Parts: sequence; structure tokens; C-alpha cells
Amino acid sequence: MYRYMRPVPNSLTVARLIALPFIVWTYGLYAPGAAWTTAWIVLFAALSDVADGLIARKFDVQSEFGRWVDPIVDRVFFFTIVAMLWYYGTLPWLAVLPLLIRDGIILGLAIPTRKYTDEGPQISRWGKASNFILICALQWFIIDLRELGWAFFAVGATLYVASGLLYGYRAILWVRRARGRVG
Repeated sequence: MYRYMRPVPNSLTVARLIALPFIVWTYGLYAPGAAWTTAWIVLFAALSDVADGLIARKFDVQSEFGRWVDPIVDRVFFFTIVAMLWYYGTLPWLAVLPLLIRDGIILGLAIPTRKYTDEGPQISRWGKASNFILICALQWFIIDLRELGWAFFAVGATLYVASGLLYGYRAILWVRRARGRVG
């Protein structure tokens, strides 16, 4: 019935990935000051992430591509923005390191999880909350309101690392369960 909606969620995911070079470029034009153009692009990209999931569920147009690629694009998107803020001196290395390690582990676990199970990544409420809070923090940093950025960052980073531990635990359970069925 809603076939015309089928490509929309995946198109939004790909558009978010394509936006990354523009985000880095525009931030570089203004760093370390307020980069409003970058903030708007990041805001629209973040909203597109919400929209792709809502559209996929509402119109029942989920796809295997979206189930596996969307979370990876989300991690690449977040990784790029955090690395960009570090590169331009907005965030110190010690603030960035736990977030990047968490994302690296999550991306690394995606491969064996995909190999051993058909279950897709299950997004936890902690994961959603931490992503929202951290995107807010990054937006505050991008527009050079660092005090607000640090307040949001402290809460978001704590939830982010905790949700990463939860994802890791779940991935190990998925793989063990799948190996038990195969062996």
C-alpha cells in the first residue's frame, strides 16, 4: 500500500552519511567560534535519523539494509562529529576517548553479531537518551556555548558508555545463543 514510502528511510540514512563532509567543512570555516551553519546541518541530520525510523515503522517499510546500516551510519556520524570537535580543539582528547572506544567496540561487535544471528541491534532507552543528550551537548559546543555543552556532555557521556556496556553484553548473548543453535 505504501510502496512509494519504501525508499524514504534508507534515503534519509544515506543523506545523513553524505552530509558529513559538509559538516566538517563548515565547522572548519568557523572553528573554534560559533558555527551556526554546521549546527543547522547537524540538527537536520539528527532529525532525519528520527524521521527515518518513524517512517519505516509507521508505513511498515523496514528493510534489512535499514536495520543494519542505519545504526552503523549513526555511529559513523557521531564518531565524525566527535573527532571533528577534537581535531579543532573544541573537545579534549580525554573527553573524546571513551566515546570513540565505545563506538569502536559497538562497530566491532556488529560483525560477529551479524554473522551468528539474524537479530538486529536492539536500541535501548539508555542508548536513545544518551544519543539525544550527547547531540545536544555537541550542538552547544558547535555554537560555542561550552558551559552548556559540558553540562550535557557529562550526563550524556555517562549514559553513552553505560549503554555501550549494555549493547556489548547483549551482543555476547546473541552470539552465544546463535552458536548454541548452530553447534
